[in-house]
Amino acid sequence: MEHALNVKLRFQEHMLRTGKQEKTSTEYTRYIDNLSDHAKRDIFSIRRPAELAPLVARYDSNGPDSNQGNVYNGGLRAAIKQYYAFLQYHAPPLNQILYGPPGTGKTHTTIDETLAILDPVFLETYRMDRLKLRARFQELELSNHVRFVTFHQSFSYEDFVEGLGAVPDPVTKQLTFPPKPGIFKLICDDAQVKEVLVDAPPTIEIGPDTTVWKMSLGNRAEENHIYEECIKDGRILLGWGNGRDFSGITSEGGISTLLGGPTQNGKPPSGLRAVDYMVRQMKPGDLVVAADGNSKFRAIGQVTGDYAHLPRAADTFAQSRSVRWLKVFDLSMECRAIMNNDFTMGALYPIGSHALDRTKLAKLLSSSGTEVLAQQGPRERVLIIDEINRGNISRIFGELITLIEPSKRSGASEALSVTLPYSKERFSVPDNLYLIGTMNTSDRSLSGLDIALRRRFVFKEMPPRPDLLANVNIHGVVIGRLLTVMNERIEALLDREHCLGHAYFLPLIEDDSLLRLGRIFERQIIPLLKEYFFEDWNRIRWVLNDHRKLLVNCFVVPTESSTAVLFGESFEGRVQEKNWMINEDAFDRVESYLGIIDSDAVPPLPSTPRVSAGSVTYEGYHIERFKSRAVVVKKDGVEQIAKPILRSLAAKLSVSCLNSMGNEYNTQQLGDKVITAALKAKS
Repeated sequence: MEHALNVKLRFQEHMLRTGKQEKTSTEYTRYIDNLSDHAKRDIFSIRRPAELAPLVARYDSNGPDSNQGNVYNGGLRAAIKQYYAFLQYHAPPLNQILYGPPGTGKTHTTIDETLAILDPVFLETYRMDRLKLRARFQELELSNHVRFVTFHQSFSYEDFVEGLGAVPDPVTKQLTFPPKPGIFKLICDDAQVKEVLVDAPPTIEIGPDTTVWKMSLGNRAEENHIYEECIKDGRILLGWGNGRDFSGITSEGGISTLLGGPTQNGKPPSGLRAVDYMVRQMKPGDLVVAADGNSKFRAIGQVTGDYAHLPRAADTFAQSRSVRWLKVFDLSMECRAIMNNDFTMGALYPIGSHALDRTKLAKLLSSSGTEVLAQQGPRERVLIIDEINRGNISRIFGELITLIEPSKRSGASEALSVTLPYSKERFSVPDNLYLIGTMNTSDRSLSGLDIALRRRFVFKEMPPRPDLLANVNIHGVVIGRLLTVMNERIEALLDREHCLGHAYFLPLIEDDSLLRLGRIFERQIIPLLKEYFFEDWNRIRWVLNDHRKLLVNCFVVPTESSTAVLFGESFEGRVQEKNWMINEDAFDRVESYLGIIDSDAVPPLPSTPRVSAGSVTYEGYHIERFKSRAVVVKKDGVEQIAKPILRSLAAKLSVSCLNSMGNEYNTQQLGDKVITAALKAKS
């Protein structure tokens, strides 16, 4: 929990900002400490308004402890109400969506938002240490306090809430289709406030040789009364065995005979192994874990008696043993509390040493109920839904879209619940589950988002942050200014929802080379602009300011082909006036990037002049290679776009444009090949 002193200081600052006097803020802090002593609970450790609300009502003028609230002329009551208002103002929203253009750090920010909910002290302490924040987030992922899912067009209610899963029956080998919880139901179950209903220490020492059994005490949906009977009467019941009495039978063969012997195809009778475990192999002192499906358990007990037959008229659960329940939970615990993996299908079997974590089991059994719950970490749970606007919201949430509203959650004044279609369980959304969605506005406009979703979430804009790049300067190109100018043009030509995010350029903080900048433009920025403008090359050129640059510095340049060459002089069809291509040389030229900001900008003079590493004049072109690896092609003293000319000269010189891997040489590599071949041809 957040350090009380830190919360007190923030509470006092909040009161001062809202108009309270300094004396009042100090007194109210002291009053809440007084109430903490009376309530025997540190009120400043409470961070959720819903958790504080019962105490506000308790000390209200009509509450059971109104006299205590009246102390200091009602000052204690006013103080706790003020703290309640403080929590409401600062509490993270239950449902929020981070939205913005691509590359603005939405998914990146979900880590900070998650830690603000689950571990705010850690976030404040290590806010500038990304590695530590990421490591803490991963710890919370491993403990299932936070889960992550990405919506897409094929995602459905069955994936998100509940569906049916195909599971082979271990005895009949036939497929069964039990209800299978989706990620939303799983985290809702995790978030439910748990209590330990039975909390007793073991009476027999549990050693490394103690056998631990997994047992299913009836199906929760249809036979939950079996489990309840077992807990109430201190026993376990097995439904296999057709209700027969196996008392006195000492061999597996005897049990098989009583069950009718092998089937016609020679297989053992159904339930033989489970009955043999129950009758012959289970011993007093063994532990039994009462499973709830394959991923949870709801009780742990210690076997105290031998096998007994319990005749029953209503069902076949006649195989019995007495048990002393050590831990019984009102809401099931995750397997991970004692296991390395989930349970497997089967009514009764011994848990293998590879699956059982005996250290965790011993710790759980030796801890008090309060300690067991504390070991589970913070009560809050977080579900991160990436690309929330890409899914079909009505299809995914179904009737649960109503239940995620803060006022409709369990414990709220207007709480609602529904019956799930497959498991037939009553279901509600707990008030300690936080939903964090991310939304790429270039995929879908905020105005076009499902209205049911829009009114149930708080929206937090994540705009581009050029300020994070203000100190990145590559040969005179200020990257923060470059991003700002490009986004201003995109907003004017399209809209602000299709701007470029700062995350594309963050690698330049570590590697501020022209080569890295070129790869970012070539592989990310230009392809994204092509998608934004549907390959409207004129508009792309306007964003890049190519219409005002020298041709050699343009990223997008016209090809030399014409309508007459392509279609003939008599062609009368309607086609675009020019064809365009990407000038690969521009990615390696400082002037190309300076020209985006200002077409008249001139790069600063290099500290050392460029040194030639070889040149040749061939077919009217002067080709020169420099030690910096740059290749320049000129005609009549005017610099040309190098790559197309080098390709043409390479064809004339019978030089391949492809390397041994089948990839095309870049301008520098192809220039080297052409210069070498041209010099050889002229000699």
